[in-house]
Amino acid sequence: MNGHGKRALGLLLGCVTLASGSLLPLAASGEETEKPLIHYSFDAAPSGRTIANEGSDGHSDATLEGDASVKDGRLVLTGTQDVVIPTGALKDKQDLTVSIWLKNDSGSMNTSAAYIGNADTAKGYFLLNPSNPAGRVKAVMTTATANQPNQSPWGTEVGPGSTGAPSSGSKSTDDMALYTTVISGSTGTMSSYLNGAPLGSSSYSIPQGGLGNYGDLVAYLGKSSYPDPKSRIEVDDYAIYDQAMDSAGVKGLYTSQALEKVMPTVAVPAQASENFTLPTDLSGVHLDWASSSTALVVADDGTVTVNRPAPGQPDAQVTLTATFSLNGVTRTKAYQVLVPHLPSDQEQAQADLDAVGIENADDVRTNVSIPTVGEHGSSFTWSVKDPGTVGAVIVDGVNGSSKTVKINRPAAGKPAATVVLSLEVRHGDSRLVKEFTLKVQPMPADNSKDQAYVWAFFTGEGVGGEKISLAASKGNNALDWNTLNNGSPLFTSSKGEQGLRDPFIMRSKDGDKFYMLATDLKISGRPNAPGGLSGFMGAQANGSKYIEIWESDDLTHWSQERHVKVSTDYAGNTWAPEAYYDAEIGKYVVYWASNLYPGTDPAERTALTYNRMMYVTTDDFINFSKPQVWIDVDRRGQPGSGSIDATVQKKDGTYYRVYKDEKTMTLRQEKSKDLLAKVAGSYPTAASGDANGWSLVGERIGGGQANGYGGTFSAGEGPSLFRANDGDVNGYQYYLFADQPNYHGGPNHYVPMATNNISKADQWKVIGDKMPEANFPTNTDGGKPRHGTVLPVTRAQYQKVLEAYAPHVAVASVPAMSVETKVGQDPTPNLPAQVELTKADGSKEQVKVAWDAVDPSAYSHPGTFRVSGIAADASRMPVEVTVKVLSNDASLKSLTVAGQPVNLAQALAGTATLALADLPGLTEADIAALAKDDQATVALTLDSSGSAERMLTITVTAADKATTRTYKVKLTQIRSAQPAPDKDNSQKPGHSSAGNSSGNSSGNANPQAQARPSLSATGVDLSKVPGLLLAASLGLVLIAVCRFFVRRQGSASAMDGDERK
Repeated sequence: MNGHGKRALGLLLGCVTLASGSLLPLAASGEETEKPLIHYSFDAAPSGRTIANEGSDGHSDATLEGDASVKDGRLVLTGTQDVVIPTGALKDKQDLTVSIWLKNDSGSMNTSAAYIGNADTAKGYFLLNPSNPAGRVKAVMTTATANQPNQSPWGTEVGPGSTGAPSSGSKSTDDMALYTTVISGSTGTMSSYLNGAPLGSSSYSIPQGGLGNYGDLVAYLGKSSYPDPKSRIEVDDYAIYDQAMDSAGVKGLYTSQALEKVMPTVAVPAQASENFTLPTDLSGVHLDWASSSTALVVADDGTVTVNRPAPGQPDAQVTLTATFSLNGVTRTKAYQVLVPHLPSDQEQAQADLDAVGIENADDVRTNVSIPTVGEHGSSFTWSVKDPGTVGAVIVDGVNGSSKTVKINRPAAGKPAATVVLSLEVRHGDSRLVKEFTLKVQPMPADNSKDQAYVWAFFTGEGVGGEKISLAASKGNNALDWNTLNNGSPLFTSSKGEQGLRDPFIMRSKDGDKFYMLATDLKISGRPNAPGGLSGFMGAQANGSKYIEIWESDDLTHWSQERHVKVSTDYAGNTWAPEAYYDAEIGKYVVYWASNLYPGTDPAERTALTYNRMMYVTTDDFINFSKPQVWIDVDRRGQPGSGSIDATVQKKDGTYYRVYKDEKTMTLRQEKSKDLLAKVAGSYPTAASGDANGWSLVGERIGGGQANGYGGTFSAGEGPSLFRANDGDVNGYQYYLFADQPNYHGGPNHYVPMATNNISKADQWKVIGDKMPEANFPTNTDGGKPRHGTVLPVTRAQYQKVLEAYAPHVAVASVPAMSVETKVGQDPTPNLPAQVELTKADGSKEQVKVAWDAVDPSAYSHPGTFRVSGIAADASRMPVEVTVKVLSNDASLKSLTVAGQPVNLAQALAGTATLALADLPGLTEADIAALAKDDQATVALTLDSSGSAERMLTITVTAADKATTRTYKVKLTQIRSAQPAPDKDNSQKPGHSSAGNSSGNSSGNANPQAQARPSLSATGVDLSKVPGLLLAASLGLVLIAVCRFFVRRQGSASAMDGDERK
């Protein structure tokens, strides 16, 4: 050991062998390195958040921030976690060696895998980035210190890959590798190594004293004190030694650990049917391969040729043996690989048949696409065995490898229909047949108008970015929103690049299914493209050719993510897919932006071309036609310029589309009668194109207007064009939301525009002032909506979304409400000012209500009607109150006393009289008073019993309780010749000599009075009946005598005549 405490670490490694993949312990001779101060091997999972220090310092346990996992002896950081390392053991240490085994998954970008320095970067730091934006390893220290801070500390960096010399040093690697930095503060030098080999210069000058110059230290794995994205790395080992190793020591450290670290990283397929490649060099370790069978032939460059056994022969079990060599030390490991035999015609036909499935076969709501060829080359022949009641027929599909089953759905309310298809599969001489049953659902019965909105969006890069979130409007207001799912994204991707951007959501043509599309793109931590381009440029050279698709019947239950290729291999990207149903062709049109290249090798794409708008057609978002160019205009004012982010609406037979011109970074609007009309060479003008071609409506939509967020709308992207609902509280016909990110001088979220005339581009008005940032949905990371889509929905669909993702907002029940008013009296002042709502989560909320204006005709007559209103809760719940208009009619329809009708006009005037045979015996039961309005009440007053005269008073009170009428009848006794027989009034039940009575709800006093006939009711005195009978008898005798004499006289006259003859 020299005077600076350095120790040589050259180790003689004994030869070892591997049996069945097992590793024998290393035997080492010579002087070994001392134990590190700080050491985390990650061989065991952390205890909670604590990572135990295996080094010599007793106070250096690290703390895990986030939900990182330890797998196969590695700490896996995915860009959302980091490790905080104590720095007490590093205080006053001038000489240190930092050694880290890690695999970089972040690509080439500004990030930090390891950091030791001040929390304020202006006061200095050490930083390791496995791959800077130039694709070089960056291992730097600053000359800025705590005593001499610099507000641009990156400009003071020294070391390979520094900000000032990003292309210096060595090219980065994606393999597991050892990154070593030696800090010799005692000599004022620093040196860095990759796998034991120097990076850049042999040493760099740093301030004397090393890390001590940076004041109070912090240390991290996975991040720095800069606000850069966190790293995506796999850390196998982290160690800090209390010494400045020399180059031989660094090389010896690497040699002693390399085989142990590299061997577990080699992956060999367990089964091989196609040729593959094996590694021959990893992190400086050389690999030689041997095969036990000709079924796998390994070339010197690692290429493996697979020779499958003939059909009918057994599968081949092959052993591949790898020999790992480093500085004369070798180890071997065996890997078992199964090589399956070539399938027979029968096996291939069966495999192709087994792979056939019809998506949503039990819930068909659109035409269905079916394949015509199998993966193994089998031919498919389809036929309709039973067309059911929907007239199913098979027609040409959207491409050469599919057919379409065309159906007519049953009418709403009808039962689902069953269709049976038959499939014949042929491969060589083999033939297989299978039937498939489709259940075709009836047309939807709900034709409700849209009364709210749902917003699908992403928020950019970072923690909550590159995932899809949903938001719901506050009722029928596109400018005020509810955050859903507590601000957490609802959709993440496990396919393709595992990032989701630019979501588009639409309703199917029949209205009872929803489709959501998204860009397959992950910018955060993206590696460089093979041609060297990075970030967004690399994503357009070597980006995805796929889009992500989901479908749902109710916006809450979604299908599994479908990863669907729509671009050809000549495309460098597939960005911002949207779709529109074209009724003219009876298919959905999906469109997006792609850079197209002359070749298919991404390594040849060292510069971008320009974005074209592309399109395909589909019946069911499962099978798609070949892509066609839709807009092809070279706008290369900068790399990658062209046309992107088209959005479409149709009004009165005309299609309107808005998209981004990437040369000016502004939005342009065009119109056409034909959605699929193509544009090439140059953008259309207002006068260009035929009757069906695209023509210009306007350029720089919204340009120059205040954006409402303290700036000007000068550029934008990701437009979302949608029709405003009828009854939207803002009164517009169309909205255009445009994303104005900070790199376009905006607030880094959407800026709203609106119009009442979509055909006039100059009518678009930026209305950010009507949508303050408090009205935006906001994720937990603070992100607000960027490129996405707003979808109008019915109240029922909206309610389901709230119940699923915001039960504290969704209203479960509203109490019944009613009020009363009088005819002609406006009930508005009496309508409930508040209502108590019960929410889906069980909570209750008292909120104000805004009631609709009441039409005076509604309360101009008796009856009931309803008044609608909107509660002031976050869902703007529609509520109703029932208004009962009370009648003011206090008139009688009829009045009888002892069966005799009373003249109502006279009774109302108080002049009515009625003579009764038995006035003293009259009771209220003998009186029937019926009101015209059955809600009116009738009260009777009959004065005390008298023998000659009594007074009947009837008071009618209208339903409004305010209007009354009084009817009076004077009752008299009919005079008789004989006294009336005695009556015992006390025997009459309910008899009262005088009384007051209220009528029943029917408005009829004593309605049964007419059903109680009595002789006294005729007005005849019973005492005179015998005399009348005697007089009648005498009268009859007298009539008979008279008739006798008359007849006699006639006979005598006749006789006299005869005698005169």
